[in-house]
Amino acid sequence: MKRHTTTITLIALLMALAGTALAQSFQPYKSGILAYHGYQFPIVPGSEEWKALGHLQRVASLQLPLDTLNQMSTARLLETCLYYPFNIDIFAFDDQIGSFGRVKDLFNGYAELYQRSDFVQQLIALYNARDIEYVDQFTLDYDKGLYSFDYCVLEFMFTDAASLASSIQAKQIIPLLMEKMDQKAKKRIYGGFNRITIGLAIGRCLQRLGVFFDHQTTTLNGFLQSGKLTQPSDLDYIFNKAKSI
Repeated sequence: MKRHTTTITLIALLMALAGTALAQSFQPYKSGILAYHGYQFPIVPGSEEWKALGHLQRVASLQLPLDTLNQMSTARLLETCLYYPFNIDIFAFDDQIGSFGRVKDLFNGYAELYQRSDFVQQLIALYNARDIEYVDQFTLDYDKGLYSFDYCVLEFMFTDAASLASSIQAKQIIPLLMEKMDQKAKKRIYGGFNRITIGLAIGRCLQRLGVFFDHQTTTLNGFLQSGKLTQPSDLDYIFNKAKSI
């Protein structure tokens, strides 16, 4: 695999999360603007304990105890997965959907989250509650990068949620993602990043609703299945279809 060149700047910004010594309490945002209500990982990225571990040991240290998994609310579990330290690995290579799949496989929080009956509705609620313009509350580019990264991770979750959603939920997801994409385009920190992922999530929702009866091309079907876009016009087709929902 080759590294995706358009993600280098964002990756460089976010790698500081793993390489900078943080306080001995897991807190994604150090500015104090946003609070974290998820699981407190026992070994903090950037700490001396973290630095002494190999990659597999770090992954093992981040697994959620069984009793915690069983007792944690879906909303809290969703926030825990959103801030899973190795989410950054999603953007290391060209095949980001494949990379996201590997990230999910390495963290038991995702496996539990996707089994929850209220996962999709909680994801919709959290994504809807987030304010695109709230990024202006941050002073440091580092914090702005983290906040924009949240949207990327949530949008990757939507690519899976689309297949789990009811028809009613799919109809909620489509305009929500379209609205957020348009809002993000107006802010430099977001740019056009993750547009393909948003298109994939919307496309899978549209597929669930059976609206592709007039455009069953091999490239579109391949994109919806694998997340690999080979025909840019398929993305335009998806967004145009979404506007009619």
